[in-house]
Amino acid sequence: MDRSTTRFAFTVPALTALVVGSLSAPVAASSRCDGLAGCERKFCEIETQIDNAEQQANADKVAGLEKALAEARDHCTDDSLRQELKEDIEESRSDLLDYQKDLDEARADGDGEKVAKYQKKIADEITELEALQKALSEF
Repeated sequence: MDRSTTRFAFTVPALTALVVGSLSAPVAASSRCDGLAGCERKFCEIETQIDNAEQQANADKVAGLEKALAEARDHCTDDSLRQELKEDIEESRSDLLDYQKDLDEARADGDGEKVAKYQKKIADEITELEALQKALSEF
């Protein structure tokens, strides 16, 4: 089936804009897929990745993404995406606790290099956690 003819043939209603950071969609897909949510957004983001891979003449990547799109269309539900976000939030919180312990140890050891490393990891994890929480609240 030609995916260009079925690209937006889904009837799942768009809820609100959803950024699913844990799905690792590129930023370019976000603007194209604004206004979509849940599975529709996931499909759109994969299609955007396919378009990018086609422009780069990367046939292997196109094939892999088309397989991922077919799997997503067969198995994606908004409830499963919501649950995945909740799990990602819990994992992010756990990572934050681990990084904080590592930071405390680095400070106790007087290791400035490790202190800076864990401060950056904590800042990055906080940014990711905030994005995940925002996505869940907008779902």
